[in-house]
Amino acid sequence: KNMQEIKVLKKQLSESFAMKDLGAAKQILGMRISRDRKERKLTLSQEEYIKKVLERFNNMQDAKPIGTPLAGHFKLSKEQCPKIEFRRGTKCPRYLTHQ
Repeated sequence: KNMQEIKVLKKQLSESFAMKDLGAAKQILGMRISRDRKERKLTLSQEEYIKKVLERFNNMQDAKPIGTPLAGHFKLSKEQCPKIEFRRGTKCPRYLTHQ
């Protein structure tokens, strides 16, 4: 029944709009869509977005994690400090954590 309703809706929409059926969605808004019909699961992955963010900020895709906070006596020189725009550098990771 559901597939028949989908076909009817597609037909109605195609009468008003130029349409092309590309099949099941694989990507939306930069997120990869994975579907497991047997398990009834739909998964959205932001892996590509994360890679782009890491590349944007000084090619950090190969960066290794570091424990924080740093010891109180640890001081970075101006040359050692990352040269990224602070606002962009904090907004992208914050966006990911609130999804």
